Amino acid sequence: DFLTKHGFVYTKFKGQMLYRSGKGILELPKFLIWNYQNGVFHLETWTRNAWLPGVYGRENAMTGFSGCIPKSSYKGDVDRFLALLHQPVMQQQGGGQPAAGSVPQQAQGPVMVHGVDNVGDANLTLCFGIIGLVFFCVPWVSLLMGIMAVVYWNKSKNSSRAGRANAGLVLGILAIIFSSVLLILYFTGVLSGVVFG
Repeated sequence: DFLTKHGFVYTKFKGQMLYRSGKGILELPKFLIWNYQNGVFHLETWTRNAWLPGVYGRENAMTGFSGCIPKSSYKGDVDRFLALLHQPVMQQQGGGQPAAGSVPQQAQGPVMVHGVDNVGDANLTLCFGIIGLVFFCVPWVSLLMGIMAVVYWNKSKNSSRAGRANAGLVLGILAIIFSSVLLILYFTGVLSGVVFG
């Protein structure tokens, strides 16, 4: 659930099978390896610089920035995933109502857990889209907010608030278009004295 909703794809990278998300176009390239053996869950996560789409630099820690994208966003996603793994297990009882408790040695019936729902990222997508469109006359701000809307849409498009995320994406794309047109007009000298003067 976590891997699907965060756009990870199982692929071969430098001779190793792993999960990868993001190619470096508007999204941080993220890598993840996991395995479960003898009751131990092992997880490794890291990021890489992207020189071109699909062309990666060295491995990076989960702190700092990659361009304008904070790596702490990915670290937050991983921390929320780990919190889900440590959630109290609910097991179905006779009446179908979940009851808190530990898992017996042989669990009977389904084990109920909470999955990943990137509602917060859907809200951020909408906020970035609105801010980007409202401030389109300040093109650098509008362009950055539009890009952030696209980045966060990719994380929230499968959430329970996908409609909100899609609305934010549309607003973010409009913000990118309007701000790009203003920047082009400015750099060609058409608006240099009007908007930026």
